[in-house]
Amino acid sequence: MPRYFFHTCDGTQDIDRCGHELPDPAAARREAVRYGGALLRDDPDLMVRDDELRITVTDEDGALSCAIIILAVDGNLQKN
Repeated sequence: MPRYFFHTCDGTQDIDRCGHELPDPAAARREAVRYGGALLRDDPDLMVRDDELRITVTDEDGALSCAIIILAVDGNLQKN
């Protein structure tokens, strides 16, 4: 079974060195969505510290499988 790595960036970068064995790229994408949801559930201030949470999924060869990007847009910002 292929191994996928889930790297996160939320103002700082966290490289996944262990990865997870999953059956295919579609399963890796679903897991990335779950992982992002869990990160935000555990620490919603992630989106306060930085306006973006990015989870980049790579395969065993380091090739991009998918990326999940969550953006926060503050509608209360004043325009110059």
